[in-house]
Amino acid sequence: MLKQTIIYSLFTLTLLNAGSAESEIGINIGMNSTKNDTGATFENPSLGVTLQYNNYVIMPRFDLEYVKLQDEKANSLLKGSLNGLYEFETGTNITPYALAGAGYENVQGGTENEFESHPFIHAGGGLSIDLINEYKANIEGRFLQILGGENEENEAVLTAGIAIPLGSTPPIKRVSRPIVRPQPIRVVPPRIVYLNNNECSVKTDLPDLDRDGVEDRRDQCPATPCNFTVDDYGCPVKTTLKINFESGSAYITDASKSRVDSFAKFLLKNRGSMVKIIGHTDSVGSAKSNLELSKRRANAVKQALLIRGVSAARLYAQGRGESRPIASNDTLSGRAMNRRIEAELSYPKGRR
Repeated sequence: MLKQTIIYSLFTLTLLNAGSAESEIGINIGMNSTKNDTGATFENPSLGVTLQYNNYVIMPRFDLEYVKLQDEKANSLLKGSLNGLYEFETGTNITPYALAGAGYENVQGGTENEFESHPFIHAGGGLSIDLINEYKANIEGRFLQILGGENEENEAVLTAGIAIPLGSTPPIKRVSRPIVRPQPIRVVPPRIVYLNNNECSVKTDLPDLDRDGVEDRRDQCPATPCNFTVDDYGCPVKTTLKINFESGSAYITDASKSRVDSFAKFLLKNRGSMVKIIGHTDSVGSAKSNLELSKRRANAVKQALLIRGVSAARLYAQGRGESRPIASNDTLSGRAMNRRIEAELSYPKGRR
């Protein structure tokens, strides 16, 4: 009954989330050690399936694992658990992570008072290696603590596997078509549809869907908002976010929260970038107090992005005080423009 419940739960969650590009399903093989008094003995093979949601700072992951026992007082183990996973992005294609969670271990063919079913907690870590098309290879180790058992030993687990991104691409349907005679080919100029047609000016005569000035065949970031400065690959490197503040305040106004929402959604769709959030002030007050105020503004935007699911490993907050105005501080409108937030994006090797 437990086995069927866990399988049906994971299957249902997979179907519900199949349209999201921010989730992945993992398939893992490994070895399990249940005798650890004098050192781990990895002699029990395992097969596992995971479902992970990536839209959070602490990413939820559901695990289902089957272990075939060798020379034990039971035949096999079926384990289901709910875990939280945190990534430490390094700017390379190898990302270390830590995880912890709790679950239930169902012992099949067990021995009463010797090897029985019990809940457990476990913790561990691993390495995630980017492959191609958002596929990943994973290597992971965990240590498991049985709860409520008297004679059951603790467990150590080593696994390796692959993570497959879940997306909404529809399957290709193959249909039979009648044989027809070839017709003369008429060349029709392509119709260019601009993604930012209402707000972006045309910067090139070549096909440029997002109007960032980089033609589509070279553009590696094809959905860049037009207010970004881009590099030669069409990927954003800097923008002034229109997140303004009241004089002397680090509070994000209600009018600016929608801009934070939009920037967070953009970052979640472009996960290869590292982001520096830079706060600025006008010249009202001392240079020292303005420097501290600019840091608070940058951290306020950073915290708002964290709440919206952007990984802390990608964000860095910095304040520059009143030192870099973009308008005159002699007018109200100029000072309002100087009370701003800028974002600088970079693309470490292997993350674009």
